Formats: sequence, structure tokens, C-alpha cells
Amino acid sequence: MNKNKKLTKLKKIFSVLVLVPTLLIPSFASATANAPIVTEIKSENVKIEENQNTLNKKIKEAHEIKSKKDNLSETKNPVFSPWATKDLNEAQFMGLYPAKDFFNGRDFRKPVTLEDANTCYKLSKKKIEERGIETAGNFTFNKLTRGEILNSISKLLKDEKFEIKNLKKAKIFLGSEDEKYLNSKISLEEMISLYSRAVNKVLQDNDKVSRGFFYEINNKENKIYMLGSIHLGNSSLYPIDKNILNALKSSDKIFMEIDLSKKDEAKKMREKIYYKDGKTLKDDLGDELYSRVLNLFKGFGMKEADIKTLRPWAVYNTLSIDPSGETARASFGVESYFMNLSLLNKIEIGELESIEYQSNILANFDNASYIKMIESLTSEIEKNGYKNINLSLDNLLDAWQSGDKVKMKSILSAEGDEESEKFNEALLSERDKGMAKKIDAMLKKDGKNTYFILVGSAHLVPENSVTGILKAMGYNVIEK
Repeated sequence: MNKNKKLTKLKKIFSVLVLVPTLLIPSFASATANAPIVTEIKSENVKIEENQNTLNKKIKEAHEIKSKKDNLSETKNPVFSPWATKDLNEAQFMGLYPAKDFFNGRDFRKPVTLEDANTCYKLSKKKIEERGIETAGNFTFNKLTRGEILNSISKLLKDEKFEIKNLKKAKIFLGSEDEKYLNSKISLEEMISLYSRAVNKVLQDNDKVSRGFFYEINNKENKIYMLGSIHLGNSSLYPIDKNILNALKSSDKIFMEIDLSKKDEAKKMREKIYYKDGKTLKDDLGDELYSRVLNLFKGFGMKEADIKTLRPWAVYNTLSIDPSGETARASFGVESYFMNLSLLNKIEIGELESIEYQSNILANFDNASYIKMIESLTSEIEKNGYKNINLSLDNLLDAWQSGDKVKMKSILSAEGDEESEKFNEALLSERDKGMAKKIDAMLKKDGKNTYFILVGSAHLVPENSVTGILKAMGYNVIEK
């Protein structure tokens, strides 16, 4: 099969990745939803509640397969100070500290270790250099004091001379220049926070940030920002253009496709995932296809008992995503990131749809078409693993990061087979009309209102999507 046919065959997979959010709460935001937002160190601490970064064990099994060694139920709670919350959140998304170490029971208030310093410096250096910006090379740590860490950051930024005042002017270091303070041992959370600010600043200043697909509409005294998202991601997507982030912070409310913070709503999804009439997956797939699908799931570390009562739509959407998470995962998706920011900045969260509405679309789609798509997807995975799927996802991430509308339109407009086309129609057409209608109502509201809309890129980028409908209504949709 040639490259073009492979991309065509995987078109439906793109749609799932772009359109259907995995129902997982952002890992770090969950811990800090009620944390005080402060600018100085306080003794108050925050702990992440047990398992609150998953909606439900069954939802997790159906939507983000984890290997046994990567089971989220085995994570331990980190401890950190409220003042560091925002910086730790940014560092986590930018990949400046190993993701696994955020949930292995670390006390981030304790003094930094040599391994921590070397790791954070190496990852920060890699992040900057991957964006084509030079650093001053490696750094040798010795005393692990506050001053030494600041010196390493100065080198990372390639400053000609290490001067505290330069780091304070850049708002990277906000503390005292007292010699005793600078010579004190630094905590892990403060070190990560300093690197987070430094890396974010240098990438923002050099315009080496993700652009996404960003729009603005104005009517009366109302302003609406719209960002086309991607529901799966990795650290390469961050940081995001500060102009987009500032737009969010200036908004009265953010509207997402669904409000991922509504944990109880996930029960409605769970009810539709499983057969209720005594049927099993084998009854729908048949012996041969069921056996092949079962072998795939076993390779992911799951048992037959975990999947035999799953309905075809849940199986298909699960298999569509590489369970290793090596290319992208929901916890690094744009929704997760903006959920975090909204919680941290106390921005009200609303939804254009609902978990129940989206689950109904998925659950009510033609079962025979699901089975054909499962067979096609299973054949692809059996033959090539997730190689082609992940390559295609990389293209999707690259298009989003660079804000390349032409490339994204090309991905979304690739023709698939009959089942894929029917599925895309079900996911897009009526939903676009519904979203546009709600946005139209917001724009016609009395008073002065600013809203931020975050929906899948496929709802905004194509000409016949929400943006096209709003233009047909007479609105001037500004591409930012």
C-alpha cells in the first residue's frame, strides 16, 4: 500500500484524535483546583487526592489503555507549596522535569539533589536548542545553592555575564539578592519554577511557541476568542503563544466542547460503553475478528474480562490511540492544558455540548460501520503496529504547533472509505451547526462580555465548519 493510501485509510483516526476528547481530568490541575494563588512562599501545602486524575477505572480502561507498570492507580501523591503551582504546571507540560516524577510521591519542598539539577538543566537546554536557539552549553553543579541555580540559568540563556539583576528584570527570579539567601540550598520546587520561567520567557521572546488555530469575533460590546485544539499532545506543543494565553486570562468564561471537570457526568458515558442485554463483543465481531482484537488488547496488558463486554464504539476509539503514549496522550492535550489554566486563574468553565451528548453520538453510530472500521484498524495495527498512525499524528501535531492551516485542511479533507466518511459526517455536520448557533447567541448578548471558545480544530479550520457558518451569518471572523 502506497503512502497516500495509508493516509487515506487512517483518515478516521485523525478525526478521532482531533475531535473526541479522552475523558481524563488534567493531572496537575486536579490537585490545584482549590489551591490559593499566591506570589510568595507560604507554609501551606497541597496534596493530590487519591486517583482524582482519573474519572473512573472503567473509563480509563476504555479510553486510555495503560500498561501494568504505567497504571495510574499506582501513583503516589506529590507535595508542593501553593506559590509554585503555576510554574510546576508549566514545567510539567513543557517537559522540563520527568513526568513520572510528578506522581511518585516526591516532596517538592525538599532540597534539590544533584540528579534533579542535572536532569532539569539538561531538559531545559534540550527544549531551547530544539527550537533553534543557542545556549552556552553544559553546566557543572556543585553546591546546589540558589545562587548556583541562578548562575546555571544565566548560562542557559547565554548571558555574557551572570548578574542577578538581569534575571530579576526578566521576572525569572523574584527573590532577595541577600548573600545569605543566595547561598542557601534551594528546594526542588523553586529550582523547577526558575527553569520554567526562564525557558518560557526565552521561547516567547524568540517567537518559538505553538500557534494553534486562533480566531476572534466582535459584535456589539461582545468579544469571542476561538481556539481550534488538538485533544492529544506532548510536551512539544508547549509553551503556547502568550497572546492566546492572555486572551484566555482576559475572558469572563471559557467554553469547551465538554466540561472535563464534571466527574460525575462520566457515569453517563460508562453506561453506554458496555452491553446491557447479555450480548458480548464476540457476538458482534464474530469469532475471527474478536480473536484478533483480543490479541491486540492482551498485548497492551489487558485481560479478556476487561474487554469482552465493551461495545464496538468503545473498542474502536480505544484502538485508535497508541496505548504507549509515546507520540501523544490526552494528559498533554490542549484541553488538559487549558483546563489547568482555567482552574488556576479561577476562570469559569462552561461547555458547548455535554459528555452525554457526545457519548450518544458515538454510541448511536451505525454498529455495522464500526465493525468494518475495527477490522480495517486491526489489520493496520497487526501489519505495522502504530508506526503509520503515529507518523500521521506527528504531522497533525506539527500542523497545530506551526498554525499551518493548509496542512491541517489537507489532513482533514483526505478522502476515506464509506464508513469513515459516514463517521466524520456524524461527528461534524450537525455539531458544527449547534456550536455556531450557541456562539451566535453569545455575540448577541446584552452588556460587555468576553468569552473563550476551545473546540477541536476540525470544527474551526475547514471552510464549511463553525467559522464558515458564522461568516455566512454575517460575522467578521478574524484569523489571529
